Amino acid sequence: MLRKMMPTFKFYDIGLNLTDPMYQGIYNGKKYHECDIKNVLHRAKLSRVQNMLLTGSSIQESQDAIQLAHQFHNEDVNLYYTIGVHPCCVNEFILKDTQSTIDNPTDDVEFNAKLDVSDLSFTKSKLRELYKLISENSTDPQFRAIGEIGLDYDRFYYSSQKMQLLFFEEQLKLSCLFPNLPLFLHMRNCCSDFIEILKKFVTGFVDNTDRFDVKDLLKDIKSTQQGLPSLKESGGVHYKFSPQRKFVTHSFTGSVEDLQDIMALSENSYIGMNGCSFKTQENIKCLKAVSLDRLLLETDAPWCDIRRTHESYKYLFEDSAREAGADDPWSLGLSQAYPDIQDWFKSVKRDKLHKKSIEERAQTTVKSRNEPCFMGHVATVVANVKEIPIEDVANKVWDVTCKVYGQ
Repeated sequence: MLRKMMPTFKFYDIGLNLTDPMYQGIYNGKKYHECDIKNVLHRAKLSRVQNMLLTGSSIQESQDAIQLAHQFHNEDVNLYYTIGVHPCCVNEFILKDTQSTIDNPTDDVEFNAKLDVSDLSFTKSKLRELYKLISENSTDPQFRAIGEIGLDYDRFYYSSQKMQLLFFEEQLKLSCLFPNLPLFLHMRNCCSDFIEILKKFVTGFVDNTDRFDVKDLLKDIKSTQQGLPSLKESGGVHYKFSPQRKFVTHSFTGSVEDLQDIMALSENSYIGMNGCSFKTQENIKCLKAVSLDRLLLETDAPWCDIRRTHESYKYLFEDSAREAGADDPWSLGLSQAYPDIQDWFKSVKRDKLHKKSIEERAQTTVKSRNEPCFMGHVATVVANVKEIPIEDVANKVWDVTCKVYGQ
């Protein structure tokens, strides 16, 4: 299966949801096959995906990401992780006895709209629980970012706009207690509010209310590092991002104008793109507009795969102007992104994987379940849209990603 070594490059997947039940063989609550994380990471290695950032979406899932990163980190693949509460999971800050996960929505927009902070002490305790998790892991070399935090106006059936806005800002305040940690951000159909909140932290502001007593946490910090919030004589807390703080708006799907506004926020503002970032002609315009100096790539697996119906599919071919038809892009340019692989992995439906032999499973993906091994597909789209050699794209994006999240 291996061919002679060709150009040297590697990939850094900044968005891997390894805590998703699909990697345990569970789809929509039903078990189809055993956990195959080892095989997923094996295929990533064969595909030159050397570094992966496991995303935390809730307090529990952040803890799960930490455990998985430690369990599967080895000399072949580097697994890092983020800690944070996704906008779709912020109900966990206000609802008691709830197991908040990204695959467990309330599916009730009206119910969510009525929710508010009714028990201040409970919400404080949850914010402190998050703070403690960040603090306890702040010196762990595998902990690379605070996130996934942000806003998602496409999914109010998870949480309301009001609660998303509140806890995006509160998590950004907590992040300022760790001024040098980069951020991993989520933005869906909310660019104006997203920009407004981030701009406050980029330029600096004073919070005179301190509703959740962040100043108490600040008083307990013994660190002398620069960039920490400061207490004002008025009793307020001054917040401003450290000059070293970098932040990535991952899985970008906005307009060219949105892209320009995000880039204008700061020279430390970056964009993450994956298969969902390349679905439409407008998406492709954004890809053309973003500089490689500010671009990071990801799979956002098990989601955001590149499909035949997407505008990006034709860019998997070396000649994107030709009619793809039923042709396989592998032999028509895509294989250049995978110098160590002779033939692309087989793919089966989720209910067929368990029928494969142990050896076959190592070389078999599950249909419609994205994996880090598809990073070469993402990079190929970028290379062909920008008309840049795949090796140059991979090397440049690797360098930028290491600049943001560390090597």
